[in-house]
Amino acid sequence: MSLYEERPDSVRPDPSRKDTFEFSSPVDGCQVKVDIYSPSSKPDKALPLLFGPHPIGWTASEDYHLGFDGYTRGYHRGYFGLADKYQILIAMPHGHQHREDLCSLAGPEQIEDMAYLIRSLSDFGYSVDRSRVYACGLSMGGQETLVLAGKHPDQITAVVAFNPIVDLAAWHEELATSTVLEIREYDTATRIAHEVGGTPGEVPEKYTERSATHYIEGLAQVPTLAFWSDCEIIIPRQLTRHTYPLYQRVKALNPNSPFAEYNHTHIHGPIEFDQRTRWQLHEWNDYELAIRWLLCHQK
Repeated sequence: MSLYEERPDSVRPDPSRKDTFEFSSPVDGCQVKVDIYSPSSKPDKALPLLFGPHPIGWTASEDYHLGFDGYTRGYHRGYFGLADKYQILIAMPHGHQHREDLCSLAGPEQIEDMAYLIRSLSDFGYSVDRSRVYACGLSMGGQETLVLAGKHPDQITAVVAFNPIVDLAAWHEELATSTVLEIREYDTATRIAHEVGGTPGEVPEKYTERSATHYIEGLAQVPTLAFWSDCEIIIPRQLTRHTYPLYQRVKALNPNSPFAEYNHTHIHGPIEFDQRTRWQLHEWNDYELAIRWLLCHQK
């Protein structure tokens, strides 16, 4: 299969049921949307709920299946069929951003919208098992997963983050100074500053509130599995500025915290990574593995 060949199973019907709802944000009253995937047959009991915030630049549908722009790059399976297979609800927020499409960046509105849905999905006809509420995400989705857990540890049972943005100010700097031409051409640093309302030097507090490093006490209470690689190029320095330092800070606060990290290229794979592989390392995830791990946890 070519790296950019469309997946053959993209034409298969999804056994999970999909509904899209629009609701008013409890923060600012904006109308926002969420896709809810549920089992094909109506259950007779409350179901676990999983939030799946999407990566930057991806739609919720792309993250659910096939990846960016409808292509897998050979490995993005998403959540296709997993709501039905595991008898869970999967909530995929479209994102609550103000200036840049698909660029919510763990803004307070996005985080509070998800917390609101935990309490309000019954209004849409769903019964949620409040002892089994999870979150999982890749990249920006991982950032929002961690911030949601850190801000609302009482409501979130467990989370999984794949290659997350942890320190937003550090990531802005890394993008703005990247020597990789393709990264500079995307000009994501400018998009971040536009959405947040300024650069880290201009509005540092806004970057702080969107960073998992600001919520160490809350994160120390939530079972967390964070996958990372120091070999990728989209969010570099995971070892020194993102996931691993976050893990160290959580463990310094509470050595018994149920927070675990895994460097998924420390032992496995080639020693040398070309640029194409480094893109793949960032976009790597296994949402089904995450679901199986998450469902082991209950409050």
